[in-house]
Amino acid sequence: MSEEVKRMADLLRSGAVMLKETCPVCATPLFRLGKNVFCAKCNRPVAIVKSAEDEVRLATHQVLDGLEQAMLEKIGELNLAIKSERELAQLRELGETAKTYLSALEQIRKLKSA
Repeated sequence: MSEEVKRMADLLRSGAVMLKETCPVCATPLFRLGKNVFCAKCNRPVAIVKSAEDEVRLATHQVLDGLEQAMLEKIGELNLAIKSERELAQLRELGETAKTYLSALEQIRKLKSA
């Protein structure tokens, strides 16, 4: 039995439902477990888009997710810079930059939850 078939059987035993829709990448049937839909073969989540409005909403959410991740990475870089900095003027500048990034992160999260 292939690994893919084993995974599908395990999903069904755990209460997942096989859907009539298939993965857009590999054409394997999709599974729903709770609110999540995913491909057992590709082992990744899949969004089912039923309207143009859903498509726009999904694309917007993906962009905001990417932006949020980029901001978190930059905040991490700033954290390291602040830890190693000894110059007061440079620390102030890094602090202001961190404040700006944190404000942007807050706005991104508000948009995602709206």
